Amino acid sequence: MIPRDDIVAGIAHTPLVALLSEIEEIKPSPRLRPLFDFLTDLGLLQRKGDKYKKVPQPPKPHDVSPLAEAVSELFQQLVFPHLVTGKRVPRLSTELQRALYVYTSAFQNMRIVVVQELLRYGGLTLVAGWFPCGFSSELMSIAGRDVVIVEEREDLIALELDRLSLLPLAPTPLGQELAAASFYAFENLPLHDLKAVVEKYGKFDAAVACQRGDLNILKEVAQEVYYIKPRDSAVLFLNEALLDALGLARPIDGEKTLKKAEREEVGPFDVYILRSAGSA
Repeated sequence: MIPRDDIVAGIAHTPLVALLSEIEEIKPSPRLRPLFDFLTDLGLLQRKGDKYKKVPQPPKPHDVSPLAEAVSELFQQLVFPHLVTGKRVPRLSTELQRALYVYTSAFQNMRIVVVQELLRYGGLTLVAGWFPCGFSSELMSIAGRDVVIVEEREDLIALELDRLSLLPLAPTPLGQELAAASFYAFENLPLHDLKAVVEKYGKFDAAVACQRGDLNILKEVAQEVYYIKPRDSAVLFLNEALLDALGLARPIDGEKTLKKAEREEVGPFDVYILRSAGSA
């Protein structure tokens, strides 16, 4: 469901990996060890104790997909500089905007399955953070949902406004006509402060979050919370690194809360469902 080969290809076709493929062995500092573990997880390095070695047969250059090109751009311009120096990007170039847009397409199949199979039809839905999974039009076209998308960067909101007019509509549920959502809105707010959103729109029937937000706050603003987390450790790391580089809020530790939630597997994703009393 996640095109992992495209992610591997995108990282493999970067100058950093080309350089590391020429080095027999390296011992990184503790700061860089997560980066080297990530490359090892993708099969681009081998770990031996506290050192890392080049793989005997590195990936061979070949034509890469648009997604792989986007991953390569994001890794070089956002992830690597942030992991090495802590640098964050205040403004997005046109190239980075395009790459972020394409990156969210990696999650499209998951979005469709979650909306088709797990969400009930109709109601007001909060998307707590559009990036990285890109929930939006599927909620409208498949589940007949009115949607409010809260994101912390205005340039990401602008990106999704364009996306709404470009994405093809997903298939309609069997026996139902295609649902044109009667309402959608965007709010540029921090995810830890959703009070203003509730005051404006009322309590939500559901909230959808993908590696974003505070579960305790989401439980307060919505009858149901659908919290999505990749099981693939490499995708999990890449998403978190991108969130950090963009200055977006990562999820506040909610492992205790997740243990009490219903859990559904959607391909390589876990979907945790928290319901308020009386909403089942």
